[in-house]
Amino acid sequence: MNISEDELEQRLRRLFADERLDLPPPPNAGTTIVAGARRRRRRRQGVLAVTGVAAAVVAVSGGLTMVRLHAEDGTAVMSADGSSLSVKPPENLTAGRQPESSVPGPTSTQDIEVSAPPASPTSRASRPPSAQPPSKVSPVLSGPLLDPDGFGTIKLGMSEAQIAAQGVTLGDAQTGASCTVYSAQGSGVPASASVVISKAAGLVVVTPDAVAHTAEGVGGGSTKAQVLAAYPAAKDEPGGVVAPVGAAAFHFRLAADRVVQTSLMSANQDCAG
Repeated sequence: MNISEDELEQRLRRLFADERLDLPPPPNAGTTIVAGARRRRRRRQGVLAVTGVAAAVVAVSGGLTMVRLHAEDGTAVMSADGSSLSVKPPENLTAGRQPESSVPGPTSTQDIEVSAPPASPTSRASRPPSAQPPSKVSPVLSGPLLDPDGFGTIKLGMSEAQIAAQGVTLGDAQTGASCTVYSAQGSGVPASASVVISKAAGLVVVTPDAVAHTAEGVGGGSTKAQVLAAYPAAKDEPGGVVAPVGAAAFHFRLAADRVVQTSLMSANQDCAG
């Protein structure tokens, strides 16, 4: 059966216009379409994110490889574990040579911390025992105190009458041309002593019978080194050491390098020493 093209077109039009071929959309067709579009959008975003992370990993690997190659010439050192970075400045720069440009750090979402070299504790070497300051020698305080200007209440320059006024008795006189030697005792002196009185200058020498000590802690048993330490201006004299103190001087008689007698002598005197 042969039909013309016009008749065929008319039959097709009637067929497509038949209402029995219409398919009504389901009630949730709109929601389903929107959900499907959202899923497709999330898939595209996930693909883009994975692609970005892969690119970052490639960049980090390339950056670390560059750092390793750069470290071979001794100009930089970086750790490749991604946790620390140590940079050492160039050590062989010469005049006219510019420092090489630093390698840029790799781009990554992980922070790279710069590690500083551990601080070395300051060494405190203790001084050897020989360098330690010597312990201070205990001063000698035994025996009566002999002052640089007198003994007890009697002072250098006093006359016989002035000494007697201090409650001191002068006895056993040994008279010389210009001076007299007495033994002095009484409440005015800490202990009995031998004194020398000049007619012109008064009391010029005091020598306690017991080994006296000075205010500087030098007395019976002190060594010559201790005397020199207490009196830097002290000098040797026959039988001992003389130490100037103002207008007078201490005379330390030594035996076996130790003080066995202490005398006070005025610098202004005309008696025999």
